[in-house]
Amino acid sequence: MNKKISEISQRAKFIFKVLVENYLSTGQPMGSKSISSKLNYDLSPATIRNVLNEINLHGLIQRDHFSAGSLPSDFGLQFYTQALLEPGQIDKNEKQLIDSTNFSDFPQEYEKITSILNGLSNQASLVINNEKVPKISKISFHTIDKKRVIFIVENDDGTTTNRLVETPDNIEIRDLNVISEFLNKFTNNQSPIQIEKNIKIFLQEAQNEINKTTKILLEQGIKINKNEKSEKFFVRGLPSLVNSKIDTDLDTLNELLSEIETGKMASKMIKALKKSKGVQIFIGSNTNLFKNTNLSMIFSNYQTKNGLTGAIGVIGPKRIDYQRIVPIVNYMSEIISNKK
Repeated sequence: MNKKISEISQRAKFIFKVLVENYLSTGQPMGSKSISSKLNYDLSPATIRNVLNEINLHGLIQRDHFSAGSLPSDFGLQFYTQALLEPGQIDKNEKQLIDSTNFSDFPQEYEKITSILNGLSNQASLVINNEKVPKISKISFHTIDKKRVIFIVENDDGTTTNRLVETPDNIEIRDLNVISEFLNKFTNNQSPIQIEKNIKIFLQEAQNEINKTTKILLEQGIKINKNEKSEKFFVRGLPSLVNSKIDTDLDTLNELLSEIETGKMASKMIKALKKSKGVQIFIGSNTNLFKNTNLSMIFSNYQTKNGLTGAIGVIGPKRIDYQRIVPIVNYMSEIISNKK
């Protein structure tokens, strides 16, 4: 049963901070004797045991039955990051690297953002894009002459796009039949990304039956513009996270990414971030955003001057270096938010 956190004593907070920071650096539990040796003032192991019992009443620690020591619970780690963590200043070289990066084509800069965050943190990095990508409700085409066809793309948000395609050779009836067959089967109420994948598969499977003219009509008439390819999320660095010696596994990561990819979790995260300022930390089972008990996520939302919104952050083990990574994520989100 958790008592009110506000009731915890300053001495208990200090001892708990020692226990958490030892866990973050070593991963090992601490007993009363180990904690006593770390303190700058005399406090007997018996007194520390009493303090640990107080901390335990708040649900901040869990007992390690093999060593008789204590480890912070997920709830305890969350409390530490919110109330006791003292984030450091961003390193001069790290700040210079972020400042020197040219985000000239935002929001088409997810690769740069995740590359920098991945390189500085040595953990998986993520950008969540809150921009709505409309689905294509219908694509139709009309022949203008023997070498030109106009495609009309209608989106579910009411917008339309016209694309004129000119071919070097005359367009035959069979070319138009193939295009018509493709449009009927693979385009209605799908995202641009899905349609782009359908084109690639269709061309591979029917490569012996499709001539050069048909291929041009397919690729250029139903091409994907840059602003239509904005994905919901962009992630980098999963191999380094999986291969590192952390207390998680591939199934746990796949579950997390699956929840992000559906878009439901991404929307929840952005809403949660909008309710508060600065960096937010989500730890293991303590958050209702995901149930991955061995992972933590350090995130901050951004809003550019032209109104684009989303979130950037880092995914890592619970023992991630919060003190160093929090200022990096915070500074990067500030830089992005100041972009035009």
